[in-house]
Amino acid sequence: MKTDYKKNKLQILTFIILGIIPLFIDSYYLDNISYFMCWTFISLGLAVIWGMGGILSFGQTAFFGLAGYGFSVISINFLGVAGVSLWSIVLALILTGIFGLIVGYFLFYGGIYDVFIGIVTLAITLVFETFMQQTAGPEYTIGSARLNGFNGMQGMPTIGFENIPFGLVEGVTQYYFILILSIIVLISLYKFKNSKMGLIFLASKEDRDRVSSLGHNVQKVQLIAFTIASLLAGISGILYTNWGGYITPDSMGLVSAALPVVYVAASGKKDFFSVFIGCIFFVWLSQTLAINGKQFAIIVMGLILVISTRFFPDGIILMLKNKLVEKIKWLQS
Repeated sequence: MKTDYKKNKLQILTFIILGIIPLFIDSYYLDNISYFMCWTFISLGLAVIWGMGGILSFGQTAFFGLAGYGFSVISINFLGVAGVSLWSIVLALILTGIFGLIVGYFLFYGGIYDVFIGIVTLAITLVFETFMQQTAGPEYTIGSARLNGFNGMQGMPTIGFENIPFGLVEGVTQYYFILILSIIVLISLYKFKNSKMGLIFLASKEDRDRVSSLGHNVQKVQLIAFTIASLLAGISGILYTNWGGYITPDSMGLVSAALPVVYVAASGKKDFFSVFIGCIFFVWLSQTLAINGKQFAIIVMGLILVISTRFFPDGIILMLKNKLVEKIKWLQS
C-alpha cells in the first residue's frame, strides 16, 4: 500500500466499496460489519510482530481486555464530564502501551525468544482472565465502576465527541469511524514496514544475531514493534467495548487468544491488507458457525488453521488476492 495509487487499485476499490455499503444495507447488517472490523486491529498488530518479526504472541487479548476495562472504568467514573470519551480512549491506550512496554522489555531484554514468547504471553493472558473472573464481589470497584467478575462490566457510555458533527460513535457513524481508522492504521503500518526500523525488524526475523552484529539495536526495534501491536490490540478492545456496551473476562480467554492467530495465519501474515480483509471474513465465518454451537466454530477454525499452515503457508486470502490481480489486467496496470 505505497503512495503510488496505481499499484494499489484493489485496495482503493475495496475501500470505495466499503464506503458505500451503508447505502445498500440496513442497520443490523451494518452493525455486524462494524463488529467484524473491530477485530481487524488486533489482527493487524499480530501481523506486525509475527508476519514481520516472526514473534508469535498469544497474549494480544490481554492488551485487548486491559484497554477495554480501562476505557470502561474511566468512562463510567467520569460520565457526563466534557471530553470524557477522548480522554477515556487516550488514557486506556496509554495504560495499554505501558503494559506492552513492560511485557516486551522482559521478553526481549530478558532473552526470551521463539516458542517461549508464545508460552509466556499466553500465561499472562490467562492470568489476567482468571483474575478478572474473581472480581465479582462489591469490594472490586474502582470509583463508581464495578468489575463484576464473570459477568463483566456493562453500562459504559457510547463514545462521543463534543462540537463535532457526527456526535456519538454508533450506528452508521460507528461504521465510518472504524473504517476511517482502519485506513489510517493500514497506511501507517505500510510506512512502518518500509521504514529503516521496519526493514531492521524484517531482517531480525531471518537472523537477529547478524543484524545485531551490524550495529543495530534489535531488542529496541522488537520492543517498539511489540508496543505497536499492543496498542492496536487495545484499539480493538476499546472499539469492541463501545460496540457492545460491555466487556467480560471471556474476551481474554484461551479461545479468544487463539482466534487472532487463525485469522492472521489464514489471511496471510506478511500482507496487512490481506489480514484486514481476511479478518473481516473469518470473524464473520466464526460468528456464523457459532450459531450452531461455539464448539463447532472452534473445530472449524482449528481446521482452517491446520489447512492454511500445511497447504497455504502464505495465507489463503493473500493467495486469492494475488490470483485476482493476475486475472484482472486493469489491477496490474
